[in-house]
Amino acid sequence: MNDRLREAFDSIHAEEGLKAQTKEFIVHKAKEHRERPQRRAAYPQMAAVIACFMLLLACFGGYRLYFVRTSVISIDINPSIELNINRFGRVISWEGYNDEGLELAKDLNIRFMDYLSAIEEILKTESITAYLDKDEELSISVVGRNEQESREMFANVENSTSGHHNVGCYMGHHEDVNAAHAAGLSVGKYRAFLEVQKINPDITIEDISGMTMRQINDLLNGQISDWECPYGEDGTGSNGNWRGHQHRHGQGQGQGRGCGRN
Repeated sequence: MNDRLREAFDSIHAEEGLKAQTKEFIVHKAKEHRERPQRRAAYPQMAAVIACFMLLLACFGGYRLYFVRTSVISIDINPSIELNINRFGRVISWEGYNDEGLELAKDLNIRFMDYLSAIEEILKTESITAYLDKDEELSISVVGRNEQESREMFANVENSTSGHHNVGCYMGHHEDVNAAHAAGLSVGKYRAFLEVQKINPDITIEDISGMTMRQINDLLNGQISDWECPYGEDGTGSNGNWRGHQHRHGQGQGQGRGCGRN
């Protein structure tokens, strides 16, 4: 009898111990379950912070990458304007290099265009078409950061503009960009100045700056044998016309100031 009672009480204590252990286990798991979502929630938050940080870094690096000029396209007829091109072939900025170029630059809306579309847009502007209608010559000079890039862009521009009358394409040298800007010229007009200077070392930046590209090309092609400044040495006469003597066309006149030397 005593043994059976002892066994019964022991079983009751055992069940209570088991219940206590089970309760403790359940409480522990419940607590663990409540804490686990918090830890899990912290991981996405941390991941989001890291992702935002990486995105900011990528955007900053991408911004610098996108807005770095790698090429210059100079468009000159009498308005002189330059397009700054990024590594993706997009126009990131542009600038005029004479009075007419500055006026043209103000009216353009070519930001982020690819350079071929931007050139086409410029060729359709009123100021450019007016010069082309007068049989003036337009020069497009391509200057890349390296020769391969320059050649690729030059080929694209030449092919794209092949149907336009009196439009010539040229390749410039990257090392001339800073020198051109220091002289107050677009790189295209500076390239033309260097070519003219080879045949006439006396010609100056001031002489070239007021000349149209047709007048410059006439000098290069030998159609103008000499030129004079009928308004004084500084070329600041009342009407500011440039007067040259041409072999084939007699006496020609072009707009702009600046005179050559006999």
